[in-house]
Amino acid sequence: MNVPFKQKLAKYLDRQAKKVAEAGVEIRLGTEVTQDYAASEGADVLIAALGARPVKPPIPGLDGRHSVLSAEEAYANPEKVGDSAVVIGAGLSGVELAIYLTSLGRKATVVEVLSGINHGGNFQHLKAIEAEINKCGVEVHLNTKALEVTAEGVSCEGPGGVKLFGADTVIYATGQRPLWDEAECLNLCAPDFYMIGDCIAPRNIMNATSMAFSTARNI
Repeated sequence: MNVPFKQKLAKYLDRQAKKVAEAGVEIRLGTEVTQDYAASEGADVLIAALGARPVKPPIPGLDGRHSVLSAEEAYANPEKVGDSAVVIGAGLSGVELAIYLTSLGRKATVVEVLSGINHGGNFQHLKAIEAEINKCGVEVHLNTKALEVTAEGVSCEGPGGVKLFGADTVIYATGQRPLWDEAECLNLCAPDFYMIGDCIAPRNIMNATSMAFSTARNI
């Protein structure tokens, strides 16, 4: 993340924080919401928007390599990504991450076991993604299965046989696990209870915001 972008982001977040404060909304950071905590608040309505967590695929060597990150970690800490990266998974998160990394001067390669990029149902967005892939020079290898992570990179089996894709960093973008159980256990902590967003099923930002709007309107 370059310095000008960080500065713009900091100013934007500061403006949003002021708007939240003016609206009388209290934000408690560093607070784990357990059943006891939620029940002790005496809230009339409880909305669980706990989200999801990255799924680490069972690829041999993935746990033994020093520089392995989830897509979530790589976005938050791009400085941890080396000069070259192999991204496992060609969903929007994986492909957009590869494009972002190339904008930071890294070389990014995407490998995907399926025959196409998972666009999440947004065909127009896929066209924009494909244009950026060509512009940035991101290599996308479809029908390519990651077999093993080694000290040199990722060994994959594709249409041309087995090939090693060299990389300083390996990033997995292979889906999210919804925090359903963690959210559902709070359902008796308030008279009205709602689960929204990725803790039900990981989808996209449009689904998340529309669900949040509908829930707020019902309340």
